[in-house]
Amino acid sequence: MHRDKHTDLYTIIMVVFLALGVTVSSVAGEGELPPPLAIEEIGRVETLPKTYPEDWVMVDESSFWNMFGGKIMILDIAETSHPKRIKGMLSKSMLGNFTQSAKRGEFYIIESFHERGSRGKKFDVLVIYDKTTLKVIKEIDWPTDRLQSLPERYSMAVSKDERFLYVSNFNPAASFSVVDLQTREIVETIGTPGCVLTYPSGERSVTSICSNGGLLSTVLDKNGNLKSRHRIAPFFDTDDTPVFEWPVIVDGNAYFPSFHGDLHVFDFSGDVAKHTETWSLVSDKERAANWRPGGLALTDRDDKGRLYIIMQPDGAEGTQTHGGSQVWVFDLKSQKRLRVIDVPNWAVSLAVTRGDNPKLVITNGEMNLDIFSANDGKFIQTVSDFNNVTPLLIHKSY
Repeated sequence: MHRDKHTDLYTIIMVVFLALGVTVSSVAGEGELPPPLAIEEIGRVETLPKTYPEDWVMVDESSFWNMFGGKIMILDIAETSHPKRIKGMLSKSMLGNFTQSAKRGEFYIIESFHERGSRGKKFDVLVIYDKTTLKVIKEIDWPTDRLQSLPERYSMAVSKDERFLYVSNFNPAASFSVVDLQTREIVETIGTPGCVLTYPSGERSVTSICSNGGLLSTVLDKNGNLKSRHRIAPFFDTDDTPVFEWPVIVDGNAYFPSFHGDLHVFDFSGDVAKHTETWSLVSDKERAANWRPGGLALTDRDDKGRLYIIMQPDGAEGTQTHGGSQVWVFDLKSQKRLRVIDVPNWAVSLAVTRGDNPKLVITNGEMNLDIFSANDGKFIQTVSDFNNVTPLLIHKSY
């Protein structure tokens, strides 16, 4: 006998009503019952564009307070309709690290798991995703302990030609692994004694920042194997003149801000990094008032090469992580400040989107996102309630 699912549902409803002493007429009135609800469409699969719109960003939700529920959220920060803001989501367990390819259409997440949830043997996995479908292309079991820290833009990086992925390790010896993105296999793990992170430099070299105040440039051959190492003399004192590990790289030059407001410039265009100059972000009067940089992801750049940096008044020893009440914008060629953007809700991290009309995205003190026009500093909107707990790092999309 043919059984219609609507008939089965009707039978179940009637049994429940009779058990409760409710008659059909008391529910629907005299006459026929209303027609059944339309069948809901399920299993619909959509894809994202190959090139994301300029106002889309990748929100690194680290889930700092438990670390198990981290994620990367693809968010349209120009969208005013709350249900339409989230475009996609990827998991990122235990302070996983994230980076993306601008040309290959891929995302890279390296994350950690324990066999019994919060205990048992730990293992790390590098996951390669397709950015249009968000499907896993490949998982690579990681042979060593990857760098596990608060979100860092340069915990992973892609080579200039996008042939290789560089992944920072720390176990506790520092190293980085080279992944061939064509074969999707690990080529080699290269030690970087006393130096961490993976700043892409030259055609196929990696520069790392070192505990002695210098840099280390590791040059690779065409196959991604170690060719040579070069240590660059210290350019800061780790006790007296420390720097942030967050450089902004523009036209082959890397700009490292110091805790006290200086900007150290390195030429990253060649295989080996070269220190070229140091100049100040603050005037003598501002330095006397203790204006200085502060925050977690405190710097970024726009497509015109302008530097954006979070600044705080009355800075002091230990306040470098506290964030600030303003964002200063600099022309790096003229070394002049172009504008000051007041941030009423405080700023912890920032990012700047692509295009001629970029948006300044601020992770504020309440862990929501304040959106400003980067061109004139005008406030646009606050984005909240998108499953944000600790959105500590924002990436522009490609």
